[in-house]
Amino acid sequence: MKHTKMLQTGIIMFILLVMSACGATSNESTGTMDHNQEVKNESNEVEKQQNPEKRIIGTSVTYPEFLYALGVIPVAAENYHEEFPAYLHPAFQDVMKLGSVDGASFEAMLEAEPDLILAPTWRDEKSYDQLSKIAPTVLLPDHDDWRDELREMGQALGKFEKAEQVIQEYERKTDEAKQKLHAIVGDETVLYMRVMSKAVYVLGEQSSRGSIIHRELGLKPVSAYPADEGSVSISLEMLPEYNPDHIIIQVDDGENGTQARKMYEDMIQSNIWKNLNAVQKNKIYLVGDKEWFNFGFSPVANSYAIDEIVRVFENHK
Repeated sequence: MKHTKMLQTGIIMFILLVMSACGATSNESTGTMDHNQEVKNESNEVEKQQNPEKRIIGTSVTYPEFLYALGVIPVAAENYHEEFPAYLHPAFQDVMKLGSVDGASFEAMLEAEPDLILAPTWRDEKSYDQLSKIAPTVLLPDHDDWRDELREMGQALGKFEKAEQVIQEYERKTDEAKQKLHAIVGDETVLYMRVMSKAVYVLGEQSSRGSIIHRELGLKPVSAYPADEGSVSISLEMLPEYNPDHIIIQVDDGENGTQARKMYEDMIQSNIWKNLNAVQKNKIYLVGDKEWFNFGFSPVANSYAIDEIVRVFENHK
């Protein structure tokens, strides 16, 4: 979705006005504004802001990671799992937990006393009135690519250059990982499977996660996969048709983790599974789930997953 420069400018001015009202002192752990940044208050007077402290909440489970990537530690954050992902520690050790994706506590948000709430329009537009009663709230526009979301947030917080730096570092990391993986895998095929409580899915290039694995990292998909599908529910009987050389497999460990684990255990005990090329060659890579929850949607989660992919492939040389 494209948005005009006027919209971005409006968001920036709103946030700057909010932070002018806060007028707190500097605190590196919550991020700072540029020195001597001029802002206009409601009286249209120009004031100099000397790094006012910002107590920010980014709603959804991805916005706190965007803030972290920009050098800002939120005062509170939603947590789908009991604990924040390992890659956010120790930075998030004092961050208040707000609950799961579907049950963020407005009372807890109020208790956190934020100066500002940043929220994605796609999810929180319906909650805007409730959020704005807690603190000034800015709904950021929707984007399909996390890079554009990060740029939008960076622009809003006066950290656009930092956002671009994060993106450039991510691209360099991806290119290096791609070269390492190509040296190991070459033109052999790779299948990315996700075992959930009620079904097993294969993710292709059209999905956010599959795009990283197959496009950014250059791992060749199996020819039998329907190229126009983001993800496909797959039965055990279909696996021989795919028959990849390598399998990256993720078993969900969320609320229904026990069921997903049982489905995985039943699958790997079958003769169909045992006769697959990847299984015969011991090229099965079991990857973590909690730390992969935001994989495909956050540069921090993506970087963690890419490191893990490279590590498991190198360990199976």
